Amino acid sequence: MSEIEQEKDEIASRVPTLQLRRLRVLKSGRPVYDQAFHEGVNIIRGDNGSGKSSIADFAFFVLGGEFDNWKKVPAQCDEIQAEILTSQGRLALKRNTDSKTSPIRVFFGTLKEGVEAGSDGWERFPVHRQGDHESFSQLLFRSMLIPEAKSEGASNITMHQILRLLYSDQHTPPGRLFRFESTWDTKTMRSAVGDLLCGVNDYEGYEISLEIRELERHYDEVSRQLSALLSILPSDETLNKPATLEMEIREREAEREAALQRISQVDDLIDGDEVKEFLAKSRSMRDRISKSAKQIGALEREVSQLGYQLGDLEEYLDFLSEMIEKVGLAESSQLAIGDIDFTHCPACLTDLAPTVDGHTCHVCNSEIDPEDKRSRYNAIRVDFEMQQREARQLNSQKEMRLSAEKAKLRKARAEHSRLIAEFAAGYDNGSSPREAFLAEQNLRIGQIAREIDYLEKSLVTASRVKELSEAKADAQAELDKLKSRQEALELSAAKRRSVALSRVSRIAASVLRADNMDQPEFMTAQDVSVNFSDDAMSVDGDLNFAESSNVILKNACILSLLLAAGEDQKFFHPRFALFDNIEDKGMQTERSHNFQRIGLVTVLCRSLISLCHFGFECERADAAQI
Repeated sequence: MSEIEQEKDEIASRVPTLQLRRLRVLKSGRPVYDQAFHEGVNIIRGDNGSGKSSIADFAFFVLGGEFDNWKKVPAQCDEIQAEILTSQGRLALKRNTDSKTSPIRVFFGTLKEGVEAGSDGWERFPVHRQGDHESFSQLLFRSMLIPEAKSEGASNITMHQILRLLYSDQHTPPGRLFRFESTWDTKTMRSAVGDLLCGVNDYEGYEISLEIRELERHYDEVSRQLSALLSILPSDETLNKPATLEMEIREREAEREAALQRISQVDDLIDGDEVKEFLAKSRSMRDRISKSAKQIGALEREVSQLGYQLGDLEEYLDFLSEMIEKVGLAESSQLAIGDIDFTHCPACLTDLAPTVDGHTCHVCNSEIDPEDKRSRYNAIRVDFEMQQREARQLNSQKEMRLSAEKAKLRKARAEHSRLIAEFAAGYDNGSSPREAFLAEQNLRIGQIAREIDYLEKSLVTASRVKELSEAKADAQAELDKLKSRQEALELSAAKRRSVALSRVSRIAASVLRADNMDQPEFMTAQDVSVNFSDDAMSVDGDLNFAESSNVILKNACILSLLLAAGEDQKFFHPRFALFDNIEDKGMQTERSHNFQRIGLVTVLCRSLISLCHFGFECERADAAQI
């Protein structure tokens, strides 16, 4: 590998990158368009109506865009295939055109390898999240090194939303920055997409806002439960505390033991028939106690088993985290050390002739594609991450089940204690219930059992009150902590947003000043404001220009976002843009060509040729026919 190629790889490994390497359109299984693209600027030229816009729409759709407004001829095509290169490796994509939300199938490798593999090795990803199934956007964001961000409304930012800001199409009014759509287009979403591309790493901020919202709901629910439980506790404050209630229960149990001791000292006075009836009831009560004990044993074993399973899951999650980290370290080590160059054959020690280039094995002369290694590392990483997510879900389910089983166990133990008390009072000592003394003792024992039952219920309530009080205090402390963190993140995000948009403004102003003077305001442009939330742009505060000037302004802003990302590695922009409206809205040929020259020269001068893809539309050349 040459030094230039190594440098390109090092740059690509540090920043989010998306390169379209091949686009293939099929009808009934037969390709009707198949084009390979190179690194840098790619220009699609052709006469009006030759299919340039359809090619751009196909690229938008296969990369995750939601589109179904196909023209007559392109609508006859039924499948789009693509090969892309991301920061983490190469991917092949396939998508049917039957629906704008049709799933995308992904192969970790080249498109040629995917086609040869048939249906094997292709994984299906929906464009939107479906339950626990990972979406295509989640996969591609990780491959491009873009954080999986969310908007404040908890709507996931998808590839469709990202591409709306990267694809300058002909259908959207030139005064709009984002690709037009009539549904699901909100200020919050546009603002979140713009912030993400500008490198405002506010994912933590969005997550914190969701956590605060959820924690506030939790706090309110805890407060409600706490108020309800306090209303049913005894009015005597001494009986509102668990320690006091436990002491009262111990005193009642001691009193009951004393009554039972007195009963055990009475002679047996009952006759034979009563003995039989007494013994039958005693056996029935013993059976009930035995069943209760077995139930407790089963619940104790279940609780113990769930505890062991949770321990195993925690160890498994630690193992997966370690493996994910090791995959990254292994990939970094391979990139840092590189391939081993052999000067002698490892089998017979014969001198080996040097290879012609860095893409050939020194021993067997087989071709080597270094990007395939990234694809394999990426596939392993994705598999570990999916296992990690599933293990976390299982862990959460086990914890909920363990809590429920513990509650059942507490209830079963209370019932078992009641049965034992009833058995001890009425049957344990075989005493006659007819004697006044024994009747009195048994009556008191019954009263004690009811009192203990009441006290135990009060103890459960008081313990729950204590737990809720602690949970309320913990929730308040966590809320205070999260809100402090949220304020710090908002300040950091505002600073980053200002830096990024200032850079975009400076570049866009320089592009506009190089326009061919059809718009006087552009000649002296100093501040180009990009407002993602309002989907608008302005030049030194002015918003209204001629339609052709609006086209220039919009394309200059989208181009400047890309150029700014090339200068600043903190952008989460994928270094990809697609233009299909450079000669739109009555644009004069001279002015259009001038903008194309400005864009190409600016890109080349800023050394972004290895990082970006463009689709520039020009006239009077060979048409790309569909």
